[in-house]
Amino acid sequence: MRRLATMLALGVAMIAAPSIATAQQTPAATAAAVKELPNIPALTSGWKDKFWTSKDKTKFHYCEAGPANGTVVILIHGSGGTATNWMANGLGMALTKTNRVIALEMRGHGQTVGPDGKRQRRTPNMDLDVLEFMDAMGIKKAHIGGFSMGGSITGQLLARAPDRFYSAHFGGSGVREVEGSEFAKMIPPEPVGTAPLDAKARELYDARAKAEAAKAGVGNTNTAASISAASAASPNAASTDQSNLSSQPVPVAVPRPEINLKALNIPVLAVVGEFDTPYARTHRLWREAPNFKRVILTNRGHLSSYIAGLAPELYRDSLVEFITANNPK
Repeated sequence: MRRLATMLALGVAMIAAPSIATAQQTPAATAAAVKELPNIPALTSGWKDKFWTSKDKTKFHYCEAGPANGTVVILIHGSGGTATNWMANGLGMALTKTNRVIALEMRGHGQTVGPDGKRQRRTPNMDLDVLEFMDAMGIKKAHIGGFSMGGSITGQLLARAPDRFYSAHFGGSGVREVEGSEFAKMIPPEPVGTAPLDAKARELYDARAKAEAAKAGVGNTNTAASISAASAASPNAASTDQSNLSSQPVPVAVPRPEINLKALNIPVLAVVGEFDTPYARTHRLWREAPNFKRVILTNRGHLSSYIAGLAPELYRDSLVEFITANNPK
């Protein structure tokens, strides 16, 4: 009853609250009049590109920066993205003053390739790749976070091995309510409209996809860029050039338990754009996770919350505050 009363009160606050640039909730009717959040300038250096070979001979690319003895933060990119996204957008690099930051490039993306040197298909258990990487690097426990697809993998990790993490962060993602459930019907209305920077974000995304494809040597870079762009819009779309796929078999799926948010004893942060269905993505987290914080980025959509050159300072500041507050003492 307390949760229901709180949620009803929240619904009223959503309508009546004043519209300010750093507000976590902004009424859709006044969104167009709100000044844009300041952007973080895109970065081109400051991290090291490294590679790690897994037990099945997959060669994983990852980016690393920060003090070697710092508490590890593992960041996972979105569908069609690369590990570099987390560093170039300034979000990962902002954490390096206090933490060792590792952005891991997943199968089917970027420079991560199979033993034949070709891009792989994705697998149903990319969470297991993260855990194997942690074991290989001697990382017993870390902060975990991901954007979009990376948020889905973060959720998988919280279901399979929640004791391996100090905290969890979802960017442009979350844990959704079960479709058709009574709680799904209680999700507040989403802001209606289009983020002003969405078109620019798509332009920047396509340019990065083409550049990353060329760096990875993925055949026709135009094809690679268009596939990556499509996969950003649909998490289930293929992010690989089908004519240049590795012959390596896709690992057999390993079942994982259902995520138990109510039993999760670590802090959770979700940062979602105002025009990126923030309530549908985070309502269950808000309702079930004992220690949860949500930040809604005013006037931002999916890519415009994260892409290098447009990622807002509010995302950076919220993430830095969250990680540093939850580093082990």
